[in-house]
Amino acid sequence: MKVLLDIKDEKAELFMKMLRKLPYVKFKPLLPIHFKILDEAIEIVDDLELIEQGKLETRDAKEFLDELLCQNDAKV
Repeated sequence: MKVLLDIKDEKAELFMKMLRKLPYVKFKPLLPIHFKILDEAIEIVDDLELIEQGKLETRDAKEFLDELLCQNDAKV
């Protein structure tokens, strides 16, 4: 089983020491980019669930791509 925990910075070192003592637990600290990707993936899955429940409207893919292209043009 995999679990994602959010631990206060001041308590993280102690928690990591406890984890290291458990032979059946493997862990790997994540980088900030990992958190960003995970947050975005969770948001996408939440949106998909809302769409399936009929609580969120979808939009045309062409409209979405046109919007993205316009935003990129504005940055240039």
